[in-house]
Amino acid sequence: MATATLTAPPTAVPRRCCRLADDLLAVAWEPGAAPPREIRVRPELHDRLVAQLGPAVAAGLLGDPAGVPLVTDAQLPRSPGFEVRRVPPH
Repeated sequence: MATATLTAPPTAVPRRCCRLADDLLAVAWEPGAAPPREIRVRPELHDRLVAQLGPAVAAGLLGDPAGVPLVTDAQLPRSPGFEVRRVPPH
């Protein structure tokens, strides 16, 4: 019977629990863009965020330390399902 041995340890499976929040925050804080004023998401995305992250999102904030206001908006198109509203220029 032949056996195989790994010369390197298997790579870890990437953490998927908070990927949606990470992706939204990456778009919101995109380098060179104005700071986010709020993030608007469709209700189904909001439900996923609450299930993944809990009370902080249910309170209407996403991210640390202070958080970006999170607003549910059923009028947004299904794709991408979110919109970042930015602080207007001075």
